[in-house]
Amino acid sequence: MKKGATVFAAVLAAIVFTGCMHGEKRQEEPAVTAPAYEEETEVNESAFVKSTLYFISDEGYVVPVTKLIPWEEGIAAASLGYMTSSPENADAARRMGLVPAIPDGTRFSISIRDGNALVDLIGMPPLPDAQAELDMIRAIVNAMTEFPTVTTVTITRGGSSAPLENGTELPVRQTAYPLNVEEGELAASAGGALVTLYFPNSSGAVTVPVSRPMSADPSVYSVAAALISGTSSRGLMNCFPENTLLLGAAIENGAATVNLSGDFKQVAATEGMYSLAYRTLFLSLERNFGITRLRIQVNGEDYSPEDAAAPSGVNEAR
Repeated sequence: MKKGATVFAAVLAAIVFTGCMHGEKRQEEPAVTAPAYEEETEVNESAFVKSTLYFISDEGYVVPVTKLIPWEEGIAAASLGYMTSSPENADAARRMGLVPAIPDGTRFSISIRDGNALVDLIGMPPLPDAQAELDMIRAIVNAMTEFPTVTTVTITRGGSSAPLENGTELPVRQTAYPLNVEEGELAASAGGALVTLYFPNSSGAVTVPVSRPMSADPSVYSVAAALISGTSSRGLMNCFPENTLLLGAAIENGAATVNLSGDFKQVAATEGMYSLAYRTLFLSLERNFGITRLRIQVNGEDYSPEDAAAPSGVNEAR
């Protein structure tokens, strides 16, 4: 376990899009330019909507960020506007150790029909390489599929479905992408399922979703054990001390109980590490099993060296 670093909470609000796109089979949204992040103090939340945006971390991971943005007609296009690299958006993202996924100057025209969002990128400048193109596509598709009326996404550029400059194919009726799939031996397993585990980056600035291939029917025990074992993915931190053993894990009525060995108590040596371990464990179990509460035990006794509230999401922008 890394020592000496003060770990801060980078928790976001739950993904909620109530009232965004209800009742219409088809929705046309005008092309919009990128709005800027604004510093918010006191806001009337009834005039805002929580929108889940996607950015690229300094380590190269695609990560979700939830932001409270002003409600307007064409909210889906407006959400993508916050993901463009305008000077204001780039500065706000930089403060979180992130980079906008869409190049500055891009505008968006969106139509939604029968669950498919057709996103046309208007005036989009070229990206530097194929990886940047792929990151942008994943960010757009996953941001759009956060909306309850969208299950697939088709992307065009200026009305054309031709590949981008570096050869990346534009998606047609693409479902949400699994993000940051781990490489190595696990990735070679066949017939399994991808589960999402959450790890903070080494600075603690953002929490990164990692997709790990596991058995076709993962259990709460196997998912908790996978998180505790850590990850070899570059630049990510394991919050659980070395030699921590998982003694048991169960869910009852939406509440998870995870029982760990005494080695886990070493988290108390680093300020904030328990809260971060709690947070990543909660998020991983909530994502895969829909838990609403989490209790951590050590050798069968409740253990909490510091206050740790259940998070409602990951990486919240202000």
